[in-house]
Amino acid sequence: MKNKSFKKRHLIIPGIILFIAIILFAAPRIAKTYFVKHSQELIGRKVAIGKIRINYFTGTLRITDLKLFETDGATAFASFRQLKVNLDYLPLFRNEFVVRYISLDDPYVQVLQDGSRFNFSDLIEADSATSEKDTIPGEPTKYIINNIRISRGFVKYQDIPLNHTISLDSLDLQIPGFTWNSDTANLDVGFNFVEGGGIRSGFSVNQADSTYSINLKIDSLNLEIIEPYVAGNLNISDIKGYYSGDLMIKGSITSVMQLFVKGENHISGFLLNDTLNRTILSFSDLDIGLDTFDLSRSLLRINNVKLKNPQVLFELKDSVNNWTALMKSSATGQADSPAQPADTAASGSEFSYNIPHVELTGGTILLSDKNLKYPFSYTIDSLKLDLSEIPESKDRIAVKLSALLNKTGTISTEGSINMADPSNDLDISLEIKQFRMADVDAYFRHYFGFPVKGGLMNFSTANTLRPRSLESTNHIYFRRFNLDKKLPEKTDYNVPLRLAIGILSDKDGIIDLKAPVKMKGDEVKIINLGRIIFRVIGNLFVKAALSPLNLISQLQGVDEESLKQIQLDLTNESPDGKGLKSLDILSDILNKKPLLNLDLIYCINREKAIDSLGYIYTRNDFLRSTGTNVSSDKKISDSILVRFVLGRNPADSSLASGNAGVLFVKYAGTEKLNVRLDSLMKRQTGFIINYLGAERALPSNRFRIIETTPDSIRPVSAAPSFRIYLTEGGGQ
Repeated sequence: MKNKSFKKRHLIIPGIILFIAIILFAAPRIAKTYFVKHSQELIGRKVAIGKIRINYFTGTLRITDLKLFETDGATAFASFRQLKVNLDYLPLFRNEFVVRYISLDDPYVQVLQDGSRFNFSDLIEADSATSEKDTIPGEPTKYIINNIRISRGFVKYQDIPLNHTISLDSLDLQIPGFTWNSDTANLDVGFNFVEGGGIRSGFSVNQADSTYSINLKIDSLNLEIIEPYVAGNLNISDIKGYYSGDLMIKGSITSVMQLFVKGENHISGFLLNDTLNRTILSFSDLDIGLDTFDLSRSLLRINNVKLKNPQVLFELKDSVNNWTALMKSSATGQADSPAQPADTAASGSEFSYNIPHVELTGGTILLSDKNLKYPFSYTIDSLKLDLSEIPESKDRIAVKLSALLNKTGTISTEGSINMADPSNDLDISLEIKQFRMADVDAYFRHYFGFPVKGGLMNFSTANTLRPRSLESTNHIYFRRFNLDKKLPEKTDYNVPLRLAIGILSDKDGIIDLKAPVKMKGDEVKIINLGRIIFRVIGNLFVKAALSPLNLISQLQGVDEESLKQIQLDLTNESPDGKGLKSLDILSDILNKKPLLNLDLIYCINREKAIDSLGYIYTRNDFLRSTGTNVSSDKKISDSILVRFVLGRNPADSSLASGNAGVLFVKYAGTEKLNVRLDSLMKRQTGFIINYLGAERALPSNRFRIIETTPDSIRPVSAAPSFRIYLTEGGGQ
């Protein structure tokens, strides 16, 4: 009996062991089968699993070829080739959970976003069932998890409304480990974008003070991945370029205002196209050395900014520019948006920034104005800009700029700006050389109706701007600036610019003007500086065009009245000494200003002149009758002359009681007086022609005698005169 009992015990124990072994062997397989079969009920999704295996000796759980499907049951949402978890059994007896390592190989996740909903939203929706809370506190779970590793991951994100996909490839994650009683956790992560570029990052969290630190390295990130998001706010068709960065980021988990960033940033091969597929901005390289970005202190300090070979397209059309048109108007107003809680940790102080050095080289600006009736395009290239701190004056920066103007001219500027008050405190000088006036022909045609035939301009200005005060010295120089004859179409401004150029030009076709400016008042600001300077210079041209005699009398240092008219009388063919001096001055002016011509308009009130000639004729007859020299200017009273006339022609006694002038005219003979007046005009105009042409050697095409007074002039004097008008002409 004892032997039988002994044999039974020996059979039962192996049987139990075998049973347990079978259970342990079958459990993973049963669990896999059950979970796959009932996954729809358990998590609402279909699941496929290759294998679930447990090595009970090493404490290793291995799951292979798992796939979690989308709600359609056919498309994979997430998958991995293998998951391995290795447990340490012994610490379980001490109520501790220790994981030696966790490894996940070749994971794949596809994230789909449609507005505010994701393709995993159903997996994370809150359970409507309520559970009672355990009011008795228990001991915290003790855990140690070591060596978490993810290898060769792939994440695909698709924004359905934007039809945009971002894919992360070769995703690697390494976490050395963390414990239940440790204040810090570290992880390293790296991945590549399928579209181009990669990210490597080290992340550290300190739970004791809720701070974090990130070392972020980005290598050649393809900026095309942000195009749909930029296009949501800008009217663009394409954005290209590559971003690289090496950044250190520190902050607080509990306060977004506790943020500190520093590091190097680089963008290469950047290009931005508008909706017409034109490149409106491009550059080869942009480097930004970020020294400090401290949000809590409202502080930004950038060591340097270097921009190479930028190109900008600036176009005016329909009274706006292409950069204004680039901005999309907001589809919805912001007025009804709910107020967002403010972070009270913010200091509330103004943001302080400092950029000690900015360098731009090889810049190009393409200008185009399509508001004009004539095509206009202009290129500013070889642009160099240098902004740098002045060591002995930290609040001021030095400015240097130079560029080529449409391949022929140059522009350069140099000065300093007080960055504490940049709108009101600067010293700046600017110089433009060899500016080709034909380059702005479209503006002269459109606004004034004059095509530009040629000419070069030099311009220099030196300015000292202080709050409400400006001192500016300006020098503008034109060489052979010529305009063609005015076009027939109507223009915005009717200004005789050809005349203005003739007034201001010397005999060599040079216009050399100095225009100092001193101003005080609220208008004196940097944004108004150019307008103030060019308004002063423009006023000189307008004054030359609209008040030529006034300006030229100032330039020549003569009395303006002597240049308005040449006075004559009814008895002499030549002007008096004053009139001859005026002719001499006009001759000198025309010799010095070959772009000017002279018009002399003969003016006389003929009715009054006939009356005056009637008196002169009657007086001379009276003097001859008395034997007196006729050349005498002796004045004879009307009463004496009336008696003289009536003594010779008693039949005219009926006119004696009326106007004596009528009596004198009848006595002399109206027809005879008209012939005499016409003869006088011929002799006087002949004298002027001979004096200017022979005596002063002026070419006949430089002056014109107009004998017929235009309707716009109404002479009031009986004495003849020549009205003086300077006109455009000469070499124009």
